[in-house]
Amino acid sequence: MLDHAMFMRDSTEMHTDPLSDVLDLADARCVLTGSLVAGGDWARKFHRSDAVKFLAVVRGMCWLWTGVGSAAPVRLEAGDIVITNGAPGVTLASATQWLTNAASALLERDPEGNLRIGEGSDFQMIGGLLEVDEQRCGFLRESLPPLVHVTGQRGEAAKLRWLLTELAEETQRKRAGSTTAITHLAKLLFVEALRLHIASTKSEGSGWLTALDDRRISIALRGIHAKPSHAWNLEELAKLTGMSRTSFAVHFRDVVGVPPLTYVLNWRMRLAERELGETDRSVANIAWSLGYRSESAFSNAFSRATGVSPGRFRKEAMQTYTERRRRKVDRRAVEAE
Repeated sequence: MLDHAMFMRDSTEMHTDPLSDVLDLADARCVLTGSLVAGGDWARKFHRSDAVKFLAVVRGMCWLWTGVGSAAPVRLEAGDIVITNGAPGVTLASATQWLTNAASALLERDPEGNLRIGEGSDFQMIGGLLEVDEQRCGFLRESLPPLVHVTGQRGEAAKLRWLLTELAEETQRKRAGSTTAITHLAKLLFVEALRLHIASTKSEGSGWLTALDDRRISIALRGIHAKPSHAWNLEELAKLTGMSRTSFAVHFRDVVGVPPLTYVLNWRMRLAERELGETDRSVANIAWSLGYRSESAFSNAFSRATGVSPGRFRKEAMQTYTERRRRKVDRRAVEAE
């Protein structure tokens, strides 16, 4: 059983990085699903997936098209990353004229384990997915649009290109420790792509990811994540950001999508769900560590937020947690073979 008591520590002892917090809370792990190699004239349609997936172009170029509404095909070049989040099916092709009639039959793998289309190998793309705890990945999934295109040709994408090069080399050479290296490189690639996406959309729209790059709102988020047990109020959070109460409340809701104190409650509940599902700490202890003065106050708040009591949630979650850990052990044993 894991003890996540670190969130009880003083903020000086903790990291205050909300994106890392959310990825850790969701137990996020990047898994490569394969490499696509293509050449000549080719096209292939890939069906809708509810998972968060990423596609990284190693060499060559292709066109990507969702076929939704009036969306135009997108040109992908070496170094580009595409992240899909429950997106509609996508079609990849060597040229736009092949997009509309692309086949969707399953592809066979070559002796090296690559999926192959067409003749030759002037194009290569690495694919993967983000494995998460679906119950606790809401902050991330709700902020990601169905499709994100991160351009690798920009100057600020140098790190992204380097990570992709290293990842491609590890998948091809299969040196000692490659499984561990691939897992970590894939996650770093995903995080760097998110960073570039956040930076490129900071002046557009709203959502939790956008808030991470907002100079003032991000200060409030770091404070909340650093001290979830603190009795936060609107005035104190506004003071952290150097804004008036009214301006802060309006701006926070516009950017994040919920009022500040609702966010505090939501984050506490996500932490509570993890503690109930993965540790044997008492409900009273969890309540105290999250700033509640009594077990009954916490239980009432938890029941209103989730629709179930802490006890019932723990019973159901522990069963799910045990099964999930067993599957992970089995999968990693297969990967190590």
